[in-house]
Amino acid sequence: MIYSTRGGLEEQAEGILLGRVSSPLRVPVRVKPSDFLRHCLIVGTTGSGKTSLAMRIASELKRYGAAVVLDWYGEYQSVGDRILRVGAGDPVAIPIEDPLDAVFLLEEVLELSPPQSYLLAKLLKKPRDLERIVDLLEAYEPEARWEVETKASLARKVSLLLRYGRAFRVVQPSEVGRVEEFSRGRLTVFDLSSLRTLELRRLVALGVLNAVRYLKERRELEEDVFVVVEEAHNVMARGRFLQKYLAEVRKLGIGLLVVTQSPAGLDYEVMNNTNVKIVKALKSAEDMAAVSRSMNLDPRVASMIGKLGFDEAVVEAPSLTEPVVVELDWDPRGSER
Repeated sequence: MIYSTRGGLEEQAEGILLGRVSSPLRVPVRVKPSDFLRHCLIVGTTGSGKTSLAMRIASELKRYGAAVVLDWYGEYQSVGDRILRVGAGDPVAIPIEDPLDAVFLLEEVLELSPPQSYLLAKLLKKPRDLERIVDLLEAYEPEARWEVETKASLARKVSLLLRYGRAFRVVQPSEVGRVEEFSRGRLTVFDLSSLRTLELRRLVALGVLNAVRYLKERRELEEDVFVVVEEAHNVMARGRFLQKYLAEVRKLGIGLLVVTQSPAGLDYEVMNNTNVKIVKALKSAEDMAAVSRSMNLDPRVASMIGKLGFDEAVVEAPSLTEPVVVELDWDPRGSER
């Protein structure tokens, strides 16, 4: 296998240093911040050190713009400059411009069936109706027999969002302010660990992503923004939101670091839309196949994914002519995820 950087085996002077190519030449592997703005995928099984790796990268990226973390398990507090414990303080503002946007959001969050989405669209007349959707459902009189069962199943799903208190509020995009104080040199952590349902965590995570996008679209946030999405396979139930988001925000100066232990749970197009891929050890044959297919790995490299050590990763980046095994320049044992 040939380990080489584009333009020859030369060290790059700028960018985030990941480590050195695992070969006698020991070529340093760096990734430019602009490459992270075209999105990054970080995968690895539980205990492989992927979260600690993401922590280190996010801490480095804040030198080049604002860094934001959607922290699923409360693991980023040691590196955050500002910690927002969602559910323990003020609710997160979720910007929704149109009732159909609310329907699309809940389709992703609650994995709604077509009849459930149709009924929801009938009920929502304005975005803020989402906050009182349970009351609207209870007051709704079904107009057809199929709506009786659909109403009941939709009510069960929606109640999951409100069962443990209010963690969000719906606002118009124009009402989204810079209360999070995103700025260069600051890493803002949204700690979702106190939210007791998967659906509520998912809704808040998507709400934060929408808020960042609106701030950039309205040019109220001039800095580039790097967003770490932990447990991406849980955040994106169907992948349609993430796929659309990845494609739309590149031109706005927003880069996502998609972190997951289950790459097979992500949509294939989501993986293909990431410019940088960092693969820690994987054990599942399904996960290894998904990653190998996405990176078009040489069979020899693909066979190494299950044998990678704590200080190793397979890396694909624009500075490399092909994916290579990299010995990381820090110890990723600090995290179990």
